[in-house]
Amino acid sequence: MISKKAIAFCATVGVTLSGIALAAPAHADPVSNSYSIVGSDTLEDVVSALANGTSITSSAIRSTVNGASIGSFDATGSPYITTKSSGVRFGRPNGSGDGVKALSRSIDGAAYTSGTAGSPVNVVITGQVDIARSSSAGTANANGELMYVPFGRDAIAYAYNGTATDISSLSGSEMKSLYECSVTTVNGVTVTPIIPQNGSGTRKDWLGKIGSSETAMRTVAEGGCVVEGQEHDATTLTTNSVMPMAVSRWIAMNTGASYDKRGTGTLGSMVAGTSPVTGTGTAMVPNATYYSDTTWGRDTYLVVEYARVNSASAKYDVNLAKLLDAAQGNSLTNSQTLITKAGAVKKKFGFLAPTTGVVAYRVAKTA
Repeated sequence: MISKKAIAFCATVGVTLSGIALAAPAHADPVSNSYSIVGSDTLEDVVSALANGTSITSSAIRSTVNGASIGSFDATGSPYITTKSSGVRFGRPNGSGDGVKALSRSIDGAAYTSGTAGSPVNVVITGQVDIARSSSAGTANANGELMYVPFGRDAIAYAYNGTATDISSLSGSEMKSLYECSVTTVNGVTVTPIIPQNGSGTRKDWLGKIGSSETAMRTVAEGGCVVEGQEHDATTLTTNSVMPMAVSRWIAMNTGASYDKRGTGTLGSMVAGTSPVTGTGTAMVPNATYYSDTTWGRDTYLVVEYARVNSASAKYDVNLAKLLDAAQGNSLTNSQTLITKAGAVKKKFGFLAPTTGVVAYRVAKTA
């Protein structure tokens, strides 16, 4: 890893705060007149709130660059998106891995194919993606073309069907057995495990945290027991089923910050005796003890081309660098919790400040 100083930020170009009342964002995809952001479902609502403008903290906050709006594209929706004016139409990146892949193809000019069913294939998307949302960390590489910039602290728990009271607190080893299909019952209850779609950062983190892997997990398509579905959609829970859940998303669905996809689901804990959240309804907030757990807590990131935030590079983009400067009150990476700061918006969406000492670092492009 390298120091945050590797990202050179210029104090003369502003990420601004809008002083007017901001309407709720439209459901249609944006077309950016500056920077476009794709990727993680976990981060999509909070990043979109900052990009589109929100008054959720009772103070109008919006991240813009010199008055130009930025466009954040959801992980789900139509099979394709167009991110820039007169830009090409390409497959919608669904999840952290797919978003980082799209950013990589935007940098190197190789053809991109999204994991989204029905999307266009082998499309050249040079310059169409500027930032990728990622709920997962990358593998540090001192010569990597990408820069992972800390966004906020999240945690992973799981949602389960509300009638399945005997599966309200399962261990990592029990989850490993369920997702590898070596057992099908826990505490006398037959359990159906659900996993997010390929390319999901939550899928990657969940398997790693329970001590399993893509190879060891057995999906229904592979003759196993694990059902694949869209991450964070607890409306798909069937009787006695479980699915990994970003705690931030669960909080946002309770506070009204995000679209409510809880269905009849309940949030379970992976840390015995410790709830992932405190409070209920609109007063629900992260439980800092759960978030700080070294296994079940996780830091999330915004990913950008390293050269564009490195002042020594010919590709340096001072505006983009400013947008990712955590010292600026309304940048995408700010974590200050005053109601006029972007960090306060993040807390409403279930995020805490990144772990102390976690800094921006370089990662190789996705193949």
